[in-house]
Formats: sequence, structure tokens, C-alpha cells
Amino acid sequence: MAKQKKKQNFRIEVKGVQEVQKRLKKLGLTAKQSRTEINKALRPAANMLSRGIRGAYKNQFKSKNPGRRYDPSSKSYKNGMRTADTIGIITARRSKQPGLYVGPRLRKVNPHYWEGKTSKNLAAMQIQGYKNRSGELVKYPDVFKATAEKMGSKVSAKAQRDLSKLIDKMIKKAGF
Repeated sequence: MAKQKKKQNFRIEVKGVQEVQKRLKKLGLTAKQSRTEINKALRPAANMLSRGIRGAYKNQFKSKNPGRRYDPSSKSYKNGMRTADTIGIITARRSKQPGLYVGPRLRKVNPHYWEGKTSKNLAAMQIQGYKNRSGELVKYPDVFKATAEKMGSKVSAKAQRDLSKLIDKMIKKAGF
């Protein structure tokens, strides 16, 4: 039996980030400080992508009662958070390189259990596929990847503009 390949995440890369890091190092910033500054500059572009993915996710998975749960204490139903509402920006904290990820922030908003396994986030389940009660594999289109491909050029252009503004600001601050 062949081993399945691990699925790669879709990635939007901004050209010139390493060059910006080198310039910030010349201006006297440490690696951690330059990573923080670059992440601040990339955040507006990531926000734009996050809003786009959230809207696409809501359109793909329309729900009449989003996040509806039974509350045993009040013995009534309450509407909770949608999975789309949890999509946001996740900062790469353990990486030495600057990076922002866009995806579901909360893991167990709508937990689903199947075949005795632990819960899985609903967004991940819809994209990876799952077996329904009749045993058929249900797989939805990857909304995250499709939206990222559609908005990729806009997002990278915005990020590059913001990085150039950051460099200009840092040069003025250094007094050159």
C-alpha cells in the first residue's frame, strides 16, 4: 500500500521580504524586531485575504441556523459562532522568518466526532472530505485555495506596496 503524500498548503509569497530584512538589519534592528516590523506591514494584505476567504466560505456553505447548539441548562437552542467567523490571521510565532497564515483560528467551534476519533474542525472536514451516514465520501471544493488563487495578485501587490512604505519609513527614521 502506497503512502499518501502530505497535502501542501497554498502559499502566497511576497517578493523582496529577504531584501527588506537585510536592509532593516543594516539600519540596526535585530532579527526579531525586523520580523515584527515586516509582519506589521504584511497584516493589511492578510486582512484583505481573510475577508475574501470569509465571504467565499459563507457563500459556499450557506446555513439557515449558523452555529446552532442545544443548551441543556436553559433547555433551548442558541445560535453560536459560524465557522466562517473564526477565519482570521495566525502569526507564525515559532518561525524565524516573518509569516502570517490565514485560516480558521478556533479549532473546535463546530466539533464533529466520527468513528471514535477526536473532533476535527468543520472547515478542515469539509475540505478534506468525510464519510456521511450512508458511507459515501463527501468532499467540497477547497474554498481557501480557490480564493487565494483568485486574490493572489491583489494581495501580493498590496503587501509589496506596504513593504516599500516600511522601508521608506525606516530610512527616514534612521536619518539617511
